[in-house]
Amino acid sequence: MNTPGNKTIILFNPRSMRGIGEDSTPPMALIMASVYIYQKYNIVIVDQRVEKNWKSMITDLLKNDPICIGITALTGTQINEGVNVSKMANEKGVPVVWGGVHASLMPEQTLQNPFIDYIVEGEGEHTFAELVEALASKRSTKGIPGVWTKEDGKISFGGTRPFGKLDDFPELPYHLVDFKKYILPGSFGMTAILFTSRGCPQRCEFCFNLKFNLSRWRAFSAERVFEDVKKLRSRFPEIEHIQFMDDSFFVDLKRARQIAEKMMEIDPPITWSVLGAHVRNLSRMDDEYLSFMQKSRLKEVLVGIESGSQRIIDLIRKNFKVEELMEVNRRIGRYGVRTTYSFVSGFPGETDDDIKETIRVMFKLKSDNPNIVLGNIKPCVSYPGTALYEKAIKLGFKPPDNLEAWSKFVWGNYMSMDIPWVSRRRRWILSSLYYYTILMNPDYMFIRSRLFTLTSTILHPIAEWRVKNFNFKFPIEARAMSLVYRFFL
Repeated sequence: MNTPGNKTIILFNPRSMRGIGEDSTPPMALIMASVYIYQKYNIVIVDQRVEKNWKSMITDLLKNDPICIGITALTGTQINEGVNVSKMANEKGVPVVWGGVHASLMPEQTLQNPFIDYIVEGEGEHTFAELVEALASKRSTKGIPGVWTKEDGKISFGGTRPFGKLDDFPELPYHLVDFKKYILPGSFGMTAILFTSRGCPQRCEFCFNLKFNLSRWRAFSAERVFEDVKKLRSRFPEIEHIQFMDDSFFVDLKRARQIAEKMMEIDPPITWSVLGAHVRNLSRMDDEYLSFMQKSRLKEVLVGIESGSQRIIDLIRKNFKVEELMEVNRRIGRYGVRTTYSFVSGFPGETDDDIKETIRVMFKLKSDNPNIVLGNIKPCVSYPGTALYEKAIKLGFKPPDNLEAWSKFVWGNYMSMDIPWVSRRRRWILSSLYYYTILMNPDYMFIRSRLFTLTSTILHPIAEWRVKNFNFKFPIEARAMSLVYRFFL
């Protein structure tokens, strides 16, 4: 257990956008990175999303000569916050370690930042533990698998570390955070979020999994998942609902059913949902399987559709047929499991007819199964590490040339981003489509703002009419939503 006498390691989780539910997700990357070191060192996780006094906390911790500070960040606004904290640590002579998706996919450019000393590439459990031991004992960090090191301005890499088996990890140290802060009200009661797997076997062009997880799927066993849920429920009896936020939960249907069986053993009863499923896996479920999912109190499944145009689905290698989607939607609807669908627009080669087909499919899904949430149609962003990113470069896209510039690489800056294949006029259309599809969904699960819910409840008939008719002339409502997004979220 942590004791005041142990040397300290600071772990920092930057904020991104406020008001869209991201503050309900525990900082799992940092919790997992602590799994082999928390019993030997004093691990302090500072989550900027939930700690109002985060800056004074970091300032005080840096005074006590910590071994290092570790920072995780996705591409986008988290980078700015992470760089600011890195500068604070650098000024105190504290080694700065970055990990997470962006640093892992752009390690050399990230390490060129003057305030960053090391990169942990990929899974951090073993890698970060070995790096911490080297730093604590003042040994060289060169040659540690998974670690990028900068010494005297020269960058070196210790080589790729093989993936670990998730069930081999010790018990996860959830006690390192105030987990109560991440139990929030949702559609199905007081909700906690857990992860049960990593990666996805699909090869979608827009997804980081292709490079980050090499299109491999690895999972905790059903028994291990059950033990985590049971222990959390014992500590926090107020939990009424669990969201399993995996990239692809139903890859192994046998394991998914075993988890469902275990969920039924929890007393008092608890409901659950899955925020990551692929159409092809759902199509493998027969009526008996779906009936059992309903019996196990499965309440909701989030499915990434991306497009309703078969031409685009094939182009981005999404690997399903529209006919499969329609059949899955109708069948799931018969068993009372709410389905939320998400879509993307603006892929290279996409036309207005493709987008109109996506809109037609959206509303057909709703017509066939009223118990769904349509989600929204986000503008496409070519993130590093994706096949789409490489395609974008061939089409003339010029990636940011430094770490801080990637912080502006978010949907809210869509109009100012470098997207050579999309004209400015078309960007206005796709941006308006995004905001109107948000406005037409008062129950959208990722937005927790009461003001949004009220606004959307009032405006959703207008928003729905605009989307159905592909009419974005004088998009006053969408522009107002854009301003809220940029300046308040």
